[in-house]
Amino acid sequence: MSERRFSSLMFLPAAVLILLIAVPPIASVFGMSLFRIELLKDGPTRFVGTGNIGRMLADTNFTASIPRTILFAVAATAITVPLALATAMLLNRAKRWGAPLAVALLLPWAIAPIVTGFFWRFMFQPSFGIVTDILRGLGLVHGPVPWLEDPGKAFVIAVLATAWRSAPLLALIILSSLKSIPSALYRAATMDGATPGQAFRAVTLPAIRPTLMIATILQIIISLQVFDLLFQLTRGGPGLETTTIAYYIYNSAFNNLSLGYSAMLALFLMVVIIAFSLAAAYLGRRRTPRPVFTDDDLDRLVLDPSAVAQRPGRAADGSAERAERPRRRRQLPRGVRRVVGGVLVALLILWSVGPTLWIIIASLQPESAVTSIPLRLTANLDLHHFADIFSSPEWQGSLRVSLVVTVATTVITLVLAGMAAYPLARLRVPGKSIAIGALMFTYTVPAMVLMIPLLFVYNGIGLTDTIQGLVIANVAFSLPLAIWLLKSIFENVPAALESSARMDGCSRLGTLVRVTIPSAASGIAATGLLLLISVWNEFLFAVVLGNHGAVTITRRIGYINSPTGIGGDPPYTYQAAAGVVAVLPVVILVMIFHRRISSGLTESYLKG
Repeated sequence: MSERRFSSLMFLPAAVLILLIAVPPIASVFGMSLFRIELLKDGPTRFVGTGNIGRMLADTNFTASIPRTILFAVAATAITVPLALATAMLLNRAKRWGAPLAVALLLPWAIAPIVTGFFWRFMFQPSFGIVTDILRGLGLVHGPVPWLEDPGKAFVIAVLATAWRSAPLLALIILSSLKSIPSALYRAATMDGATPGQAFRAVTLPAIRPTLMIATILQIIISLQVFDLLFQLTRGGPGLETTTIAYYIYNSAFNNLSLGYSAMLALFLMVVIIAFSLAAAYLGRRRTPRPVFTDDDLDRLVLDPSAVAQRPGRAADGSAERAERPRRRRQLPRGVRRVVGGVLVALLILWSVGPTLWIIIASLQPESAVTSIPLRLTANLDLHHFADIFSSPEWQGSLRVSLVVTVATTVITLVLAGMAAYPLARLRVPGKSIAIGALMFTYTVPAMVLMIPLLFVYNGIGLTDTIQGLVIANVAFSLPLAIWLLKSIFENVPAALESSARMDGCSRLGTLVRVTIPSAASGIAATGLLLLISVWNEFLFAVVLGNHGAVTITRRIGYINSPTGIGGDPPYTYQAAAGVVAVLPVVILVMIFHRRISSGLTESYLKG
């Protein structure tokens, strides 16, 4: 079989699925934006051309959401990036307790955004939330605090919750850059008399600056698309005070049923996000490999004069001569530095694990202990809510649906992505750059943009509210990133191994199965773990495409406290137990496979 024909056959299944499921919604959203489609109002669907643009500009609720979204993205990024940098530096220095620290600090990322919103709403309950109770104990408040009913407080809490979940991802990206800095540079800085702060400014910061820029843009993109978390935490309120562009699109499409207009809003969001994605890709390509320094290079290393050489006690040329004044290093005593460092580390760990830990504690308490003022926690654990959940047919069904969708999506995606990635990585495929560009474009299109036309497609072919429909949608929209990841992983397999197998008479397919896949097993496993967590946590497909026959665990959590939704309004300890059940599988995965998850995340966002 010719190389070209083999490549075509390998790429065909993934291409067909993407073309059938992903491309029609992307294409049709452009067409829908040119029509007036109002399902709640009288009047036929009619062509309005660019009329929806005028409506968008005249919509004061939408125009108000633009500065609100910008402020949300800027505030979340301003908090997340420093937190991520601190987390990365802690992980980079951690030796003895590196593994437990990595698990604790990675945990927020692994929790679904919809569950994150649930956790934070639970903590900020007005009367007996843990935050209210702590402030009451400190004498700072004396009664209920309307955290999520006050516009300013609700906005700040939403920003903090977003930063809490996003910081681990950015920390892993920054950590990869920190680990690539040669230790010889730090030894040279120490020999040159630099303080830790000066070494950070002269060595660390210049080395990681490009990665910090990429992390900043990535966080802006994440913040622009926040929906799940707001859906559970604030429902866009009070009023519209936490309604971002993404949430406004959801309201327009699925509450007001203004489908043509919401398609135009979705295109606006897509253009903004693609612009930031292109900026991140441009910065990523500009990053140049850093030279490797050895101990023999120490004599030739010269630190940045503005950062180190010009401090008191140094000659202007950075040499080791002493100036007239004696050298003084402004540093806190070692004991004080250790205490301050220990306190900061403890606060960082508490920030990362605190919300999850509180939900676990609350889930094991009787209702009276959690709702008392002040809190009266007891050592007598109460497990009856877990028994109720696991014996409930509704929860059993949701767990089954989530498990089937997650496992099926992961297996199918790995198989199809592996088949498509191999020719892109190893073979001379005509139009390879076009195929890769199309995959990346599909990946950067926000899921919110695709929900409206995808629902129409599914209604037409009868896949709405089915497990098969959820699997197909998740596979189609997971494939672009999975193909890109596996392409990078296959490229790292030494070509000589495949050449030897081919010389021994092994076919192309046999080489892939017997040589390439075993050699890339670790990377494939990391990709599979990322897929497992991502699909288990998925909410938007579940809430739009599922209803009664295919309710995932995230959809059930999303409506657990809604009197008109699934499950009514159960006791708070029951809600806490439900939150624990929802995160338990991903927590176990993080605890066991945190190293592979970390490597997979780093590969996906630095090489992607």
